[in-house]
Amino acid sequence: MPTHAIAVQGPGGTAAGAITAIGNAFTFPAGGPWLIHDIWMQVVRTTNVPNEGAGGAMIVNSVSGDITPDPAPGTYPVVGPCIAESADSAISAVPLNLWPVDWTASPKAQMTISYLNHLAITTGSEVAAGVIFGDARPERRPLKFCDGVRASFASATEQSIGTIILAEKVTRIVGIFADLNKGDAATVGEEIMATIRLDSNDIKFPPSQYPCNRAFNASDGTPAGQSATPMSNFIPVDIPTLPGARIDVFATTSVSVTGNADVQVYIAYE
Repeated sequence: MPTHAIAVQGPGGTAAGAITAIGNAFTFPAGGPWLIHDIWMQVVRTTNVPNEGAGGAMIVNSVSGDITPDPAPGTYPVVGPCIAESADSAISAVPLNLWPVDWTASPKAQMTISYLNHLAITTGSEVAAGVIFGDARPERRPLKFCDGVRASFASATEQSIGTIILAEKVTRIVGIFADLNKGDAATVGEEIMATIRLDSNDIKFPPSQYPCNRAFNASDGTPAGQSATPMSNFIPVDIPTLPGARIDVFATTSVSVTGNADVQVYIAYE
């Protein structure tokens, strides 16, 4: 069975130590049992109040009690953006926190993901998180073939990024890379993060929602300065496929933006 992924998104709390559920409880698909082998979370500031940073912890809970071992304690670090040094802080890129785990979920098991806000913040951060799972842990492999698509858009409604047609010699997909960039002029008060979704009439993908490599804080005042860029990595997957399969790629951003968001997605296969 192929690798699958589920993502959730929503606002975090404002009080120091606040624990806030991100999205709703989600259900693993039928089939399985599923090996949950990676979890991830990103957090961005929605306002740049001076001397306020973001970050904390990701908390996972087994709602149905049929995840082994029950991930409690299940509190994992979430590195967020550092403090805004002034009201005129520019946008800054936020890295993806991606951690390997080792849990087994029964078919139709339910899980929740929450965000623990370490420090008080005036406006709750925006948070995205998810799990990556399958019937086995994917092996990180050297890339042999790789192809990608990209698109720019402003709406927070799911957008088509394009279609990747795999080569006739393909046997399996071994890596997925998605990246969000703020390619046009920054607008004050617009934070942004994104997830991507893969679908196909030729091979089984759903659920297949993966994170982007980076997200961006909002800027305030008259933005000044230059954002650092996080490291880039493919997420290892193991998805058997058919020669010449068509893969449709979609993306959803957390908010609509004035200037376009740019999303690029690459599929590595052998």
